[in-house]
Amino acid sequence: MRGKVKYVTRSVLWVDHTRYTNTYAVLYNEDEVLIDEDEIRSCYDCCYITKDVIEELNNDLHNEWIEYSEDCEGDYCLDGDLGDYI
Repeated sequence: MRGKVKYVTRSVLWVDHTRYTNTYAVLYNEDEVLIDEDEIRSCYDCCYITKDVIEELNNDLHNEWIEYSEDCEGDYCLDGDLGDYI
């Protein structure tokens, strides 16, 4: 599938004192495409994904066309490497 990125956001969920995070691109068609956080760290040469890193990723991906597919769990995931799109 192919879609145009509206914005990038990150969600944080706490379960029994354990933090889980997801970063995803929200497309103009309202699909939410997961972005691998290890790829974000690699592309932006950082150890931690901060608000500033998310803002930079948002600026880099805003209005860009991306390819994505549905995984076996029903989530949408980015096709290819993040570096291919930024």
